[in-house]
This record gives sequence, structure tokens and C-alpha cells, in this order.
Amino acid sequence: MNDFFLALNSTSKYDDVEVRQVLVSELDQWAQFAEPVRLKLNLDYSHDKLFEIFESLKFQILMICSLSTDVTVVKPDILNDKNELIELLKVVIDVNYAYFIQEINNLNASSKNHTWFDSFQYLISKGHSHSEILNYSFGAFSEYLKAAQRYERNSLLTLGNTMRVSYHADKAAYSKYADNMKKA
Repeated sequence: MNDFFLALNSTSKYDDVEVRQVLVSELDQWAQFAEPVRLKLNLDYSHDKLFEIFESLKFQILMICSLSTDVTVVKPDILNDKNELIELLKVVIDVNYAYFIQEINNLNASSKNHTWFDSFQYLISKGHSHSEILNYSFGAFSEYLKAAQRYERNSLLTLGNTMRVSYHADKAAYSKYADNMKKA
């Protein structure tokens, strides 16, 4: 899905079923069912792999499909037809691709020291509000976090370049540099 799909919290359809993106505020429910599926998929979304996982994680698949769709519209024949359910799962994975493509990391010391609060605080420091973040889709949240990190790196690079110029330039050269930066 593209950036605008994520930012607009768009949906997709499978037959008459609307499939939506999971919101950050729903991750507590979503992750308990989606995480075993994501780990077992291990970035392999082939038809054969989905069928293999369906056999061992049918309940979890049913739950993530129900959490990301309007279950009142899901036809009973979809729930009884493995092929139909796998096709619905493909759409759920496609719409929530940002969740499923996360790297599978072992927890190391540095990741144990970082929590969701750290990610929230980082985005808040960049102008987002707590309530806005909770209403972002997981994909939008991930992309905003990456964009904020890129912005921070670029700011540090600019600051480093400015410091370098100021330390290695005479007063006239630095004034010229500062004037050029003000024009840009």
C-alpha cells in the first residue's frame, strides 16, 4: 500500500467485506492474535505458506480477520470455506502490511529499555498529540516514526555542517555561509 493509503487510513474490499487497517489503539487486541501469525509467516506470504499456517493457527486467523473487518457482513460460507478465508486473509495482510513486514528480532538489551511510551514521546516531541497517535493506523504510525527519525538525522547533519563551517571559516566566510542559509 502507498503512503496516502496509510495516511488516509483507507480500506480495501474483499467481495462485500470491507477490510480496514488496524489502529494503534487496537494493537493490544490485534497483536495477541496477529503476532503468532506474523512470526510463523516469517515474511513468506506464499499461498502454500498461508495454507500451512491456517492449519495450525485457524483461531488466530479468524480473530485477525474479524478484528479488521465488519464481521456482520462476513458471509457464513466464507467462515466454512478454507480457500475463501485464505483469500480474505491475503487482503487483511495486504491492508495491514506494515504490521506483518516488521523484522523478527530477538529482544536485546537496548530494545528492552525502549517502550511504546518512548515512541509516543518521540512523535509528541515532533508535534503529534497522544490522541492523534492512538488513532493512526499502525502503518501510518510506523511511517511517521521513520519520518521523524529522518528529520532528526538531517537536522543533526545540518547542525554538524554549520559547526564545521563556523570552526573552520574566518568571520567573513561564516557570515557569507549564514546569509546563504537564510536565503534558502
